[in-house]
Parts: sequence; C-alpha cells; structure tokens
Amino acid sequence: MKSYIGLDGHSTSCTFAVLDSEGREIASQRVTTSETGIVQFVRGVKRPRAIAFEESHMSRWLYGLLWEEVDELVVCHARFLSARSGAKTDVSDARHLAQQLRGGFLTPVFHEESPFFELRSLTSGYQNVIQEIVRTKNRYKALFRSEGHPTQGTTIYTDEKRMDALQRKTDRFVARGLWDQLKMLGQQKAHYRKEFEKNVKEIAEVKALASIPGISAVRANGIASIVCSPKRFANKHKFWSYCMLVKHDQQSDGRSYGKISVHARSDLKQVFLGAAESVLLKGTSPSLKGYYEDQRSRGIEHRRAKFNLARKIAAVSLAIMRTKEPYRETVERRSDSKERARGLKSF
Repeated sequence: MKSYIGLDGHSTSCTFAVLDSEGREIASQRVTTSETGIVQFVRGVKRPRAIAFEESHMSRWLYGLLWEEVDELVVCHARFLSARSGAKTDVSDARHLAQQLRGGFLTPVFHEESPFFELRSLTSGYQNVIQEIVRTKNRYKALFRSEGHPTQGTTIYTDEKRMDALQRKTDRFVARGLWDQLKMLGQQKAHYRKEFEKNVKEIAEVKALASIPGISAVRANGIASIVCSPKRFANKHKFWSYCMLVKHDQQSDGRSYGKISVHARSDLKQVFLGAAESVLLKGTSPSLKGYYEDQRSRGIEHRRAKFNLARKIAAVSLAIMRTKEPYRETVERRSDSKERARGLKSF
C-alpha cells in the first residue's frame, strides 16, 4: 500500500501529513527544519512512498535532500494548487498536498540534480543587481526632475559634476549616496559578467549557446540555467509554449474565447525577444535577419515578424543544447528555405 506525504515547509519548521492509498491519515508531525529531522521522518514512512511540496526558496534544497529517499517526488506550483475550504494551518496545508498528490491533481515544476541548477543562483543574483541598478537610477533621476533639470540621455549617470546643479543641499547629499550606490552596483555587475564569460569557456552547452547571434554570455547562462535538460521538451512547439512565445485557443462548446499565453517562463520570453532585437539592430546574422525581412516582404507586420524571429532563435537554442554544437550560419540558411517552402504560421 502506497503512502502519500504532504510537506509544508518553512524556514524554521516543516509539517508532514501522511495518507494511505484509501485516503486515511496515518501520521502527521511537525519537525525542525533540518536535514536530520526531515530525512528521519520520511524514512519512518513505509515504502512505497511519494512526497509533494510547493515550489519555494527551499524547494531546491528539499529536492536534493529527498529525491533518493522516496519513490516519487513532486514539486508543485502553488498557482495551480486547488483552493480548499477552512482555516489555514500548516497541518491542513500538508494534508491538502497529500490529498492532491494521491489524486494525481498536482502540476509539477521541473527539478533535477543537474549542474545547471548551480547557474540559477548566479543568474538570479545578477538579475537582482540589474533590478537594483534600475531602481537606483530612477531615484537618482527623480532628484533632478524635481528641480526641473533636463534628464534626457545617459550623461546624467556618467557626469559626476551634474550633482552640483542641484539647488538644495539635502538633494545633493542624497544624490551623492545614490551615485556611490550606482558605482558599487556597477562593480558587482562587472563581477557577475566575468563569471558568465568564464562559464562560456568552461561549459560546453553555454559555449554553444553563446555562438548564436543575439545570444550574449549573459543570455547563454540564463537559457542553460532555466532549460537544464533539453530532453524534457518533446519538440520546439513545447519549448515555445514554455517560453511564452505562443498563444493557446480558449474553447468551450465549440466556441473560441480568444487566445492566451500559458503561465510559464516570462524571463525566457524576454531573453529571446531581446536576442531578436539584437539581431535586427546589429545585423550579425545575414540568414536570421533575412528570415525577418522575408516575412516583412510577405506583408507580416514588424511585431509579428520579430516574434517569429524570437521563436526561430528559441528553436535553434534548444537544438544546440541537445547537440552541444556551435551555431553555423550555413545550416540556418537551409532551415530558412525549408520553412519558406511550407510557410510559417504567424503569432
């Protein structure tokens, strides 16, 4: 008889609820959040056993801790976890997870023991730095705008003497602090970029991705850290959906209610749209830019043509992660001719 374990994890404590195959609760316990306490409880549950917990800041650690201790492990997305009635408690949350696991109603989030998961901390830290730079720049610029000073262009962030134009002493004091913050954040950004460049030299998949026009070292690291295993995508269409680069019909009773994007990796969507923009601006790939121009010549408007180019780059990225072979322009040209022959459905 299989046991189903629901785990409600927090930074200081973890609560378990265990159901049998008939849905009867056979155990529940709260333990301190530690490797010893968690593993000891799970090992005390009779095999075969399955466990489920929500995606969170702890899920990667819990996955590495428990994936060899159970026969089935599901990390689920809280967004797709069905609502339940009654007051919220840790025990009831754990019990609900166990019930949903037993019924097969959980939507799993991809996890595996992969070296690419190490890149996730790096890319996440880099994104935090970038976001903080944007916020600090906005606060710095607001000081000048509050006194009616022009803020067009980027010289406001490079010319330190611009602060002297601020009339109020307190504004100059605050501006100096923000200037120092920007300088420190810029140094952190440079350190992250060095790590990304290092990975391009040392990791075959990242090196191959960085060879694609429009895919910088930063973008290559980001793609590898999120995709991890390209084998989990049956084809490029599944990957496009994961990247939010396609929309799906909403239908009921034979009637269409419009199209929507599934909730997935919006960060990958931005990566590939940014890569498409880079190809168009820099013209580094004649075949990819020609792919865009061919669509425009057939009457497809700019936004759709750029979106299709982003999907093209996404498909190439998935193939390159599988083969670990660098991008070759001649191969892309052959692919272009095939797609022109059979036509491409616009986004």
